[in-house]
Amino acid sequence: MTELVELERRHAEFAKRNARVIVVSVEGVDDARKTQADFPHLTLVSDDAHGLSEAAELIHPHAGPNGGDTDVPTTFLVDRAGIVRCVYRSPSVIERLSPDALLKAMDQRLR
Repeated sequence: MTELVELERRHAEFAKRNARVIVVSVEGVDDARKTQADFPHLTLVSDDAHGLSEAAELIHPHAGPNGGDTDVPTTFLVDRAGIVRCVYRSPSVIERLSPDALLKAMDQRLR
């Protein structure tokens, strides 16, 4: 959840770039609504059925806290035309792309 706090904290910098941060979570819809309320400048999408995660090949088997499947933290930069300009896939389930690195990638790849 720390990464969401950091992204929320930097929301003005994303707004300056006319960008939206969309977070896909494997939590259920009710939990996603609660999380969304805590982070109003982010857009949270529930993927509890793992349809999006499976389509994007993000499932990391048995890497969840209780040994269940979880998503590999992955960041996609998508331009206005829907073209993926950059993909960052974490080497582990506990690492995330920092907001600074994300903003730098946006400045380099989306302008």
